[in-house]
Amino acid sequence: MIWLLYFPLVLLCSALCYLTNWLVVLLADKNSELHGIWHLWQTFDNSTTPSDVTELHELPSIFLYDWNKHYIEYVGDITYKEGTNQKRWYTTCINDNWTLKERIQRYICRVYWLTRNCGYGFAFYWFGNWANKSTSIEHQYYKDERHYIKFGYDRSKSIFTRTWWLKVDWYWTKHIETEGYVGWKINYPFKSDSLYGMIAVRLIPIRFSS
Repeated sequence: MIWLLYFPLVLLCSALCYLTNWLVVLLADKNSELHGIWHLWQTFDNSTTPSDVTELHELPSIFLYDWNKHYIEYVGDITYKEGTNQKRWYTTCINDNWTLKERIQRYICRVYWLTRNCGYGFAFYWFGNWANKSTSIEHQYYKDERHYIKFGYDRSKSIFTRTWWLKVDWYWTKHIETEGYVGWKINYPFKSDSLYGMIAVRLIPIRFSS
C-alpha cells in the first residue's frame, strides 16, 4: 500500500520539523503566515499564532501574552491546495506594537504550536490523499466515547493506492487505553463529493491516562 511507502517519509519530515521549528517560525510574516517551501512547516488549518495556545492556557502563564490585543481570527478557504473544499483559520494583526517581552512570549507560543502539530503541512500537502464520497464507506463499532473502532475506505481505487482510515479509542481499564488514527484523516459523515485528508500515522498500543 502507498501508505506504507509514505510512512517513513512522514517520519523523516516530522523529524526535520522538530529540529528546525525554532528557526523557521522566525520567517513568519505580520499575519503569522509562512510562505513558499516554509509553509510546509505550518499547520494546514491555522496560522503560526492561533488563539488556542493563549486562550486555552496550554503553556504556563509566564509564556503567554494578550493575544486579543494584537490579533483577530477569521475562517477562510485553504488556498495552498485546490479543490479540498476545506476551511482554515487565518490570523490578522491589528496591533503590531510589541514589547520585547511580548515578542519572546509570541516566539515561544509559535514554537510550541508548530511542535505540538509537528509536520502537519507536509502530512497534508505532500502525503494527503483523495477519496470520492459516492464510493467511500465507513464501518463502525461504537459502544461509547471510550470504546469505538471506525474503519473506512474508498472502493474506487486499487488496494495499493486507495484512501483508507482506521480510528480506534478503546479503554481496557479505567486508566489503560489503546488509541490510534492511521491511514488518512477522512471525516465521516462525508460533507462533499470530493474528499481530501492528511496522512495519519498515530498509533499508541498502550497508554496510561488519568
